[in-house]
Amino acid sequence: MLYVRSRSDKMTQCMQTSPGRRQIDPRDSRKLLVVTGATSGIGRRLIERILVQHEDWTINVFARPSLRSRELQRLSLDRLTVFDVDLRSLQSVNRACDALIGTLGGQKIDALALNAGVQSVRQDAASIDGIEVAFAVNFLAHFLIAKRLKDHVRPEGRIVITSSEVHDPNAFCLLRVRRATWQDPLLLSDPERSQQNIASTVGRGEARYCASKLLNLMHVRHLAGEAPTTTVIAFNPSVVPGTDLARDRNWLQRMGWQYIMPALLPIIPLARSLERSAGDLLWLLTAPDVRRLSGSYIDGRSTQPGSPESRDQAKIARAMEVANLLISDRLSAQGADRG
Repeated sequence: MLYVRSRSDKMTQCMQTSPGRRQIDPRDSRKLLVVTGATSGIGRRLIERILVQHEDWTINVFARPSLRSRELQRLSLDRLTVFDVDLRSLQSVNRACDALIGTLGGQKIDALALNAGVQSVRQDAASIDGIEVAFAVNFLAHFLIAKRLKDHVRPEGRIVITSSEVHDPNAFCLLRVRRATWQDPLLLSDPERSQQNIASTVGRGEARYCASKLLNLMHVRHLAGEAPTTTVIAFNPSVVPGTDLARDRNWLQRMGWQYIMPALLPIIPLARSLERSAGDLLWLLTAPDVRRLSGSYIDGRSTQPGSPESRDQAKIARAMEVANLLISDRLSAQGADRG
């Protein structure tokens, strides 16, 4: 069951997202942002800044039901709506897209920020669909959201997908993260075979995260050509201590990431504050003219080439082919099960 929550309309708080839910008035002049990864970290700070600095924007959030999503909803009485969705499930993502589209009433989306991300160091962690979890959440769920919503984005609107410098095995790495080696995306999606050449469990989890960020950048390169009227950008927030990225680590690593590294930001190479990275993402979503950046990899606010692999057209085409194949396979199987 899927729900839409909006404090400005108490009737929708416990209403299944079926006929009768509150519709957006297409005459509404306010701009519309759809965002994932907004319950904590960069995404949460982005939402807070938009609510204060951009009063002409409304926000639709895709988030898993939790205390944090309920806290997020309380930030605004009438400008923020939370759609319950589990990014580990393609069926849940698909239903959330149906629900959101059903509320648009002809209004177009001005910006789509696909920002959610997970990094698992547990061995062979899988999504609800049996897909390697970083591949499933960081890449495939966002691929499906973009696929479903891109035709509802306003001409000259924006799609910003969060990538990372760790997509490039040759880039400087402050934390000495084990970088991914290229595999066919079908192997990358397999919890057992993904990055099987990496020796340690932790190393494999890091490499899988890196691979998902490379796939996100490849997705941006592809989508920019597929949706020529839309500005499509890959965003690198860089190393941002204090976020939830280390939540799957041991207590000592979590302590260092959450409290020690933020205090040492001025002396840590390439590290950025949560405030700075949220500001960079806000700029990409709201700046007057970023059309020239479409298809680009943006490190903060600077255009960078990205890895040679991220520009390999054969590998990009294969990644998109596998993504479509997996989505079709999983959604078709779930439809058959319901029948």
